[in-house]
Amino acid sequence: MDFVKVKGKEFYYKGKPILFSGLGVGSWLNMEHFMLGLPGTDTQIRKTFSQVLGKEDGEAFFDSFILNFLTGEDFRFLKESGVNLLRVPFSYRLFIDDENPHTYKEEGFRYLDRLLALCREYEIFLMPDLHTTPGGQNPDWHSDNMTGVPQFWHFRIFQEQIRDLWRAIAERYKEEPFLLGYDLLNEPFLMPKKEGVLNAFLEEVTKAVREVDPNHIIFIEGDFFSMDFTDIRLPRDEQTALTFHFYPTVWDKDLMNKDYDAAERIRKMDEQLGGFAALRDTFNRPALCGEAGVDIKKEDLPFTMQLLDETLGLFQKHSLSWTLWSYKDAQWMGLAYPGSHTGWMKLASRIREKWSHYGQMQIADEIMEEMGRRYTGPISRELKYELQFQLRGVLYRMEEEYILKPALQEFTRDEIMAMPESFRFENCEFYEEYRELLKRYSWK
Repeated sequence: MDFVKVKGKEFYYKGKPILFSGLGVGSWLNMEHFMLGLPGTDTQIRKTFSQVLGKEDGEAFFDSFILNFLTGEDFRFLKESGVNLLRVPFSYRLFIDDENPHTYKEEGFRYLDRLLALCREYEIFLMPDLHTTPGGQNPDWHSDNMTGVPQFWHFRIFQEQIRDLWRAIAERYKEEPFLLGYDLLNEPFLMPKKEGVLNAFLEEVTKAVREVDPNHIIFIEGDFFSMDFTDIRLPRDEQTALTFHFYPTVWDKDLMNKDYDAAERIRKMDEQLGGFAALRDTFNRPALCGEAGVDIKKEDLPFTMQLLDETLGLFQKHSLSWTLWSYKDAQWMGLAYPGSHTGWMKLASRIREKWSHYGQMQIADEIMEEMGRRYTGPISRELKYELQFQLRGVLYRMEEEYILKPALQEFTRDEIMAMPESFRFENCEFYEEYRELLKRYSWK
């Protein structure tokens, strides 16, 4: 059976070099608030729906959400768009019940079984990405962290749980030909560096996977939300590769200004991406961009597409594999999105009258400034950045209670239970301009 392999700085498949072009599925097996237009973390969103619907209907709702979100029609569309790789974020809670952590839940494997069957049918590779861990591997909402403190790095039992989970996943899927490999940990950050805890964890999980699966690539992300590889030491395994995230417009807001000089923007982006491309030489391993993308402003779609065009052009220049973020969401960063007439978008539009991701971040920053003014004096930039995550944890709880729950209660039970169908392919729209870029830049 043929598997994708690492040979030096390149991926090889059936004896030939291969590059990947694809998409992250998005907010599917791990709920992300801004992408769905709903405040809170994955756990809080699920809990609130269960409070409104009842436990049984709440579970049925999310099962329906998962089954409707990604179907054969989506895979046909993706294949025709030039996609040969899907990066699929998932929550550890699909497999592990915190109340009974020693027995794996079958539902997680059932979802992956269905997904891999579609991958085989359409010949699209899959890279499962562990997006959440017990306690959170970073302080942000997308790791399902409700406290803003990445406790995963401070409790050995959490790390052992994830080590064993990856071993169980690898045991089940070791013979899957369209499984590219395992993205061990999404965007780790704020771990105790001096203890080398990240490298030790990566080494331990790699060893556990190799006990059962010699076939698939193990992907290593960097520190600081997958952008810093300074202190990364690769596990002692030849079938490892690097995966990084590339969001230059997040860290340099000027680049999102449509009046900014395009040549200078491309130069700055190229400088950053060139640094990631150089990882191939530093580590003698292939590198894949696991996430890149921008907020899509429908009112100024040409500029958004220009930014994506520039980004994909740079990936082409550096001969880098990539998966853009993302395939489908509630009209934020996704290629596809539910139509405005659907139940989900009606719910999201009501919530957006009171809440936004960026508004939440601004509130946390303002509170930090006020606390400094009242109690301590100026707060260092580094500490302010760390503490605002914890303040956002408080805001999540308030938003859950005073925004999400009341908005849901405005709908009938039947209206809510029908909302997952909003994400069925036939109920979605997509940006044709985005799709044309995928076709143009996909690696053939």
